[in-house]
Amino acid sequence: MAPTLCSKCSTLRFYDLFDDDVVFHPDLNSLVQSAKKCESCSLWWTQVQRTCTKEDIAACLAKKLPANAVRSSDNGDFKIYLRGEWHPAGTASVPDQIWLSCGVVVSAVGHDAPPKLQTNLVVFADPVAAGADPATTAGGLFAGRYSTSAVHPEYHATFAKNTLANCRTGHGVCNQACPPGTRQMPTRVIDVGDQTLPAAKRVTRIVLAKDLKQPQPYTALSYCWGSGTQAMLNDTNLADFLKLLPESRLSKTHTEAIDLTRLLGIRYLWIDALCIIQKNQKDWEAESKRMSSVYGNAELTIIAGRSPDSGLGFLTNNYLTTKKHPKPVPMRAGPNPHIGEGPDLGTVHLTMQRAKSVGPVDTRGWCFQEALLSNRALVFGEDQVFYQCRHHTRYEDGCVDVDTSKRGQALTSLHPGTKPEVLRRWYQMLVSFTPRALTEPHDIFACIVSVALITHGVLKSRYLAGLWECDMPRGLLWKSRWSYVSRKHFRPIEKPLASPFTERPGEVPGKPVVRAPSWSWAYVTGPVFWDTNPRIESRWIDAKNICIRPRDSKGLWTNQSGAGNPDVLFMPALELQIFGKAVEVRCTKVMKKHTPLTPEGIMLESVKSASSGPANSSYIALGYFDFPSDPMPANIWCLLVVAHEGLLLTRDGKGKFHRVGWFAVQDGKQFEAVKETAVDLV
Repeated sequence: MAPTLCSKCSTLRFYDLFDDDVVFHPDLNSLVQSAKKCESCSLWWTQVQRTCTKEDIAACLAKKLPANAVRSSDNGDFKIYLRGEWHPAGTASVPDQIWLSCGVVVSAVGHDAPPKLQTNLVVFADPVAAGADPATTAGGLFAGRYSTSAVHPEYHATFAKNTLANCRTGHGVCNQACPPGTRQMPTRVIDVGDQTLPAAKRVTRIVLAKDLKQPQPYTALSYCWGSGTQAMLNDTNLADFLKLLPESRLSKTHTEAIDLTRLLGIRYLWIDALCIIQKNQKDWEAESKRMSSVYGNAELTIIAGRSPDSGLGFLTNNYLTTKKHPKPVPMRAGPNPHIGEGPDLGTVHLTMQRAKSVGPVDTRGWCFQEALLSNRALVFGEDQVFYQCRHHTRYEDGCVDVDTSKRGQALTSLHPGTKPEVLRRWYQMLVSFTPRALTEPHDIFACIVSVALITHGVLKSRYLAGLWECDMPRGLLWKSRWSYVSRKHFRPIEKPLASPFTERPGEVPGKPVVRAPSWSWAYVTGPVFWDTNPRIESRWIDAKNICIRPRDSKGLWTNQSGAGNPDVLFMPALELQIFGKAVEVRCTKVMKKHTPLTPEGIMLESVKSASSGPANSSYIALGYFDFPSDPMPANIWCLLVVAHEGLLLTRDGKGKFHRVGWFAVQDGKQFEAVKETAVDLV
């Protein structure tokens, strides 16, 4: 049914608004009244209420200058204007859009004018119909598309085919990263059937890559398992699945991945639940170490980002219903806005801007390296589909982001001459990884093992429970983002809890477990960070600034047998043998946060100086405990790691030290007279 539009909205054309301020309503009150009957005005009024402050809206309704508005010669103008913004397809990181403002955006003399209130809606067009001339349709000029369960629900297939085809033919960097002739296939893949045969004669089954004559293109799936994963490969059904994989028994996400792979004209698909033998520890360990090859060699990774559970599927976009957004409204396009000539291009549509977020998959630990290692990925995000490769990221709404550095893809191609950059990327990667959740806490090292192997290939350093031996001082000084950066935007770190499905001896579901030594970031769960600013990198490199050293004459931080391999999947215990300056301290008072950027810590004083009397007592450090709500340790020690920072430790009955936090030096002179001592850190 055609939408109800007012006389103004029914005659507006995008062409008329392009790069010009056009009066839409005499004032905001007029827009509000029109919104009661006109669906387009209603969409604009809804967007104003969602994006503008109540104070600014109230001021404009009363035709008063908002408190934060900049005064100018245009302050007496309370008309509502529209201005169109259009970009040639594939050239902008923002979508085609229309801006609404109270007061003009550009003044009569051509200078930017400060609007009293401003918001925007995004423009999209219908896909170009088969056989139509793109030059004469809005879809040929406007890059934005819109696909939901109610509007063009099958568009994801067209989007996927077009973007993948363009990448194959036009992106040299993507093809060079994984030349077709050099690809290796996973141990097992799903054969989704010979596409030349009728559907009734196709056979879906598991095949062994070694039985294929040569490596074949395949897709790989990255998704949340949830509770909906049904059929899984195991030792019992392996022989049956090699003959027939019953699609009726698969979860919805798995069947949709099979359907999409067929639509793309690719015959093989890799899904962990169906290609790794579940509850077979030997197979799981072997395949876990091959994730770099599995995702790196895939023709395309399908990321089911919007789905929290494999039983729900991921192809259907319920964006409008889940976010309770108004439906899009049509608008006449007019001729080509760039040249102002040619036929009327038909209809475009206005809608609220959609997020670029991935969705629940972005919260899961295993999915992190799957996306990081993929050369090409089709992401079914929360609000829209987008295609990600080494060259760019292209969104359904028409945006193109050419900044791929945030994906960390250069990690796979860095050469030995860039070790500082590799270390920087490693820590930045962990900053993104550590907030993610794991159902099985002991998977912490397994789900980044492929990234560790790539990093080891550059650093040539031993890998000690998530830290690199060549950068041990900085590696030890990880910090909680909650306690030090922001308690508003980050959750506190916690002790990892046993899986609800644990079968490990001595573990109780939901109770704390030990999965790493106390000095490792993997000992905790939650967001942590390191200092990675290149301008202060000398703190970790300059030997004069480093205050700890390994006791081993060869420079090894531990002599424990088997330590250092980057492909070790479990590292619950590892002892470091250190020489350093350790001072026993006691807590005095809490220093409160003065600003959001000022950390809240506990003032510490040396037990020795405090016992000499008040005249000799002064604060030695400001301490931050990893678990502030835990009971205070019976003894606390400050181990100086670098000149300005160190670790808070406690010593057990066997003389071993355990990390309990970190500290910032307040009085460095108190460490000068302290002699080095042997510290066994566990």
